[in-house]
Amino acid sequence: MAFDYKNSPTDKTFMEFDRIAAEMGDIRLVSKKELIFIPSMLQEGEQVLAFTCGVMKGKRWLVTLTDMRIIFLNKCFIFGLKQIVVDLNNVNAASGETTMFSGRISFQDGAIIHT
Repeated sequence: MAFDYKNSPTDKTFMEFDRIAAEMGDIRLVSKKELIFIPSMLQEGEQVLAFTCGVMKGKRWLVTLTDMRIIFLNKCFIFGLKQIVVDLNNVNAASGETTMFSGRISFQDGAIIHT
């Protein structure tokens, strides 16, 4: 059964985020300030599959994989929210590598490579 991110109370939504994090083995280094915006970014019926926190172009981003899109969110300190949204059908190639303490994921969206 699909979780309704759009209409669920905040506490139930964060319980679902905790479930996803536990399923992924994530230690929840992701801050809540970006996670708060995920339900408003999702389309009706869109499901969150995974999320993680990472650095892209020198800034910390929340990267969320849904069944339709990849959503990058960067909440600035006081005001502003930067976002990059890529439809999964626009992803041409993806690659990844891991090191002892971190990893790197890259994917190509047309002429743009996101790392």
